[in-house]
Amino acid sequence: MPLWIPITIDDLNNAKIAALVDALRTAALAVGQSERSVAIIQAVVDRVRRKISSCRQNRLDANVATIPQGLKDDVVKLIIADLKNALEEDLTPAEITELSRINADLNRIAACLDVVEQPDDAIDAPVQSTAGTPSVSGVICRPPRTIAG
Repeated sequence: MPLWIPITIDDLNNAKIAALVDALRTAALAVGQSERSVAIIQAVVDRVRRKISSCRQNRLDANVATIPQGLKDDVVKLIIADLKNALEEDLTPAEITELSRINADLNRIAACLDVVEQPDDAIDAPVQSTAGTPSVSGVICRPPRTIAG
């Protein structure tokens, strides 16, 4: 099984009631507008890949549609939240709490406190540029945790 995988509609259907996912993907479309899930899935995948690439210890898969297998459930939850947001549907308190945890985990990955599975078809992550001169004070260095699926 590959270490990095794409997210599919089946993944979304398996996470939530399929009828809800279908409604989120297709409701309130303008005439001629394609269903919104493809663009939202890729936007979330792009955000997650940017977080991963912020840490020089991580490498990205050459396939821009893939994410580490260990992040699949979290990425699916982010996609469903973005689909709900597209329809101006409220998130439940549990979803809000879960999204906060997911974002904190992604920030840990970006800060190199956690590492992800390295891809089979790796490319170097683009270097993230920062403005100004970084300074470090009072930092406790810990070995990174590996997030496994």
